[in-house]
Amino acid sequence: MARERTFAERLSALIEAARVDGHAPHSYREISAAVERAGGPAMSPAYLQQLATGKRVNPKIHYVEALARLFGVPVTYFFDEEAAAAPAGEAQLMAMRAQELSPQGRRQVMDLLELVERYERAEREGRNPEDAAR
Repeated sequence: MARERTFAERLSALIEAARVDGHAPHSYREISAAVERAGGPAMSPAYLQQLATGKRVNPKIHYVEALARLFGVPVTYFFDEEAAAAPAGEAQLMAMRAQELSPQGRRQVMDLLELVERYERAEREGRNPEDAAR
Protein backbone atom coordinates (compact mmCIF):
# COMPACT_ATOMS: atom_id res chain seq x y z
CA MET A 1 0.00 0.00 0.00
CA ALA A 2 1.37 3.42 -0.97
CA ARG A 3 2.20 5.94 1.73
CA GLU A 4 -0.26 8.83 1.94
CA ARG A 5 1.30 12.15 1.02
CA THR A 6 1.53 14.90 3.61
CA PHE A 7 -0.03 18.35 3.36
CA ALA A 8 3.45 19.73 2.65
CA GLU A 9 4.01 17.29 -0.22
CA ARG A 10 0.64 18.12 -1.73
CA LEU A 11 1.19 21.89 -1.46
CA SER A 12 4.70 21.53 -2.91
CA ALA A 13 3.28 19.55 -5.84
CA LEU A 14 0.86 22.40 -6.60
CA ILE A 15 3.62 24.98 -6.39
CA GLU A 16 5.83 22.91 -8.69
CA ALA A 17 2.98 22.47 -11.18
CA ALA A 18 2.53 26.27 -11.13
CA ARG A 19 6.23 26.63 -11.94
CA VAL A 20 5.80 24.30 -14.92
CA ASP A 21 2.76 26.31 -16.02
CA GLY A 22 4.67 29.57 -15.72
CA HIS A 23 1.50 31.63 -15.28
CA ALA A 24 0.42 30.97 -11.71
CA PRO A 25 2.29 32.50 -8.77
CA HIS A 26 5.06 30.19 -7.67
CA SER A 27 7.33 31.93 -5.15
CA TYR A 28 6.14 32.10 -1.56
CA ARG A 29 6.02 35.89 -1.82
CA GLU A 30 3.90 35.71 -5.01
CA ILE A 31 1.58 33.13 -3.48
CA SER A 32 1.14 35.24 -0.35
CA ALA A 33 0.29 38.33 -2.40
CA ALA A 34 -2.07 36.41 -4.69
CA VAL A 35 -4.01 34.95 -1.75
CA GLU A 36 -4.39 38.40 -0.23
CA ARG A 37 -5.44 39.97 -3.58
CA ALA A 38 -8.12 37.29 -3.89
CA GLY A 39 -9.54 38.29 -0.52
CA GLY A 40 -8.06 35.39 1.39
CA PRO A 41 -6.45 35.48 4.81
CA ALA A 42 -3.01 37.04 5.24
CA MET A 43 -0.29 34.40 4.99
CA SER A 44 3.31 35.44 5.21
CA PRO A 45 5.82 34.00 2.74
CA ALA A 46 7.62 32.45 5.73
CA TYR A 47 4.42 30.69 6.87
CA LEU A 48 3.82 29.36 3.35
CA GLN A 49 7.39 28.05 3.24
CA GLN A 50 6.85 26.32 6.58
CA LEU A 51 3.68 24.69 5.25
CA ALA A 52 5.38 23.59 2.04
CA THR A 53 8.39 22.14 3.86
CA GLY A 54 6.44 20.43 6.62
CA LYS A 55 7.77 22.59 9.45
CA ARG A 56 4.17 23.65 10.11
CA VAL A 57 1.38 21.11 9.87
CA ASN A 58 -2.40 21.19 10.17
CA PRO A 59 -3.16 24.71 8.95
CA LYS A 60 -6.51 26.24 9.78
CA ILE A 61 -9.22 25.49 7.24
CA HIS A 62 -9.45 29.09 5.98
CA TYR A 63 -5.80 28.85 4.88
CA VAL A 64 -6.47 25.54 3.15
CA GLU A 65 -9.54 26.98 1.41
CA ALA A 66 -7.56 30.01 0.21
CA LEU A 67 -4.76 27.84 -1.19
CA ALA A 68 -7.23 25.52 -2.89
CA ARG A 69 -8.99 28.51 -4.50
CA LEU A 70 -5.68 30.02 -5.62
CA PHE A 71 -4.46 26.82 -7.27
CA GLY A 72 -7.89 25.88 -8.60
CA VAL A 73 -8.19 22.54 -6.84
CA PRO A 74 -10.92 21.22 -4.56
CA VAL A 75 -10.23 21.53 -0.82
CA THR A 76 -10.29 17.75 -0.70
CA TYR A 77 -7.03 17.77 -2.71
CA PHE A 78 -5.20 18.35 0.58
CA PHE A 79 -6.94 15.55 2.50
CA ASP A 80 -8.13 12.84 0.10
CA GLU A 81 -5.44 10.69 -1.52
CA GLU A 82 -7.61 10.06 -4.56
CA ALA A 83 -8.23 13.78 -5.10
CA ALA A 84 -4.55 14.47 -4.49
CA ALA A 85 -3.07 12.31 -7.21
CA ALA A 86 0.28 13.93 -7.94
CA PRO A 87 -0.08 16.61 -10.58
CA ALA A 88 1.77 15.60 -13.72
CA GLY A 89 2.41 19.10 -14.88
CA GLU A 90 0.16 21.50 -16.66
CA ALA A 91 -2.34 19.01 -18.09
CA GLN A 92 -3.02 17.43 -14.69
CA LEU A 93 -3.47 20.85 -13.10
CA MET A 94 -5.96 21.76 -15.83
CA ALA A 95 -7.88 18.56 -15.17
CA MET A 96 -8.02 19.22 -11.43
CA ARG A 97 -9.29 22.75 -12.03
CA ALA A 98 -11.93 21.49 -14.46
CA GLN A 99 -13.45 19.35 -11.68
CA GLU A 100 -14.74 22.55 -10.09
CA LEU A 101 -16.59 23.70 -13.24
CA SER A 102 -20.23 23.11 -14.05
CA PRO A 103 -21.02 20.56 -16.78
CA GLN A 104 -21.62 23.47 -19.17
CA GLY A 105 -18.28 25.05 -18.22
CA ARG A 106 -16.45 21.75 -18.79
CA ARG A 107 -18.10 21.43 -22.21
CA GLN A 108 -16.97 24.94 -23.14
CA VAL A 109 -13.41 24.13 -22.08
CA MET A 110 -13.49 20.92 -24.14
CA ASP A 111 -14.77 22.85 -27.17
CA LEU A 112 -11.97 25.36 -26.77
CA LEU A 113 -9.36 22.60 -26.44
CA GLU A 114 -10.67 20.97 -29.59
CA LEU A 115 -10.44 24.26 -31.49
CA VAL A 116 -6.87 24.90 -30.32
CA GLU A 117 -5.90 21.32 -31.17
CA ARG A 118 -7.25 21.69 -34.74
CA TYR A 119 -5.48 25.03 -35.12
CA GLU A 120 -2.11 23.64 -33.99
CA ARG A 121 -2.49 20.49 -36.09
CA ALA A 122 -3.11 22.64 -39.17
CA GLU A 123 0.00 24.70 -38.39
CA ARG A 124 2.11 21.52 -38.04
CA GLU A 125 0.77 20.21 -41.33
CA GLY A 126 1.54 23.50 -43.10
CA ARG A 127 -2.10 24.36 -43.72
CA ASN A 128 -3.71 27.69 -43.03
CA PRO A 129 -4.78 27.51 -39.36
CA GLU A 130 -7.68 29.88 -40.03
CA ASP A 131 -9.24 27.25 -42.30
CA ALA A 132 -8.96 24.65 -39.52
CA ALA A 133 -10.82 26.86 -37.05
CA ARG A 134 -14.00 26.83 -39.11
